[in-house]
Amino acid sequence: MTYFLAIGAIVGTLLGLRFKVFVLVPATLITAFAIVSTLHGARTIAVTILATTVLLQIGYVLGCIGRAYANAYWQGRTALHHHASKSHPA
Repeated sequence: MTYFLAIGAIVGTLLGLRFKVFVLVPATLITAFAIVSTLHGARTIAVTILATTVLLQIGYVLGCIGRAYANAYWQGRTALHHHASKSHPA
């Protein structure tokens, strides 16, 4: 169970850095199938799927926030570099 939770959070973050929100549906289904294949008890499977799905979504949101900060940082660096190159003509 712990492995699924950690992997869910990490995968959610990576998905948030690259993809749009629609990727969460197939990711959740793949995760659910992987958890069901462990053949634990029904209650354990249900709790693990729920917790992993929540952590997948939290990770996705954190990845989206990271992507927004990275984009702002790179746009700022590009603007600064562009501005500096215009102020010193060759």
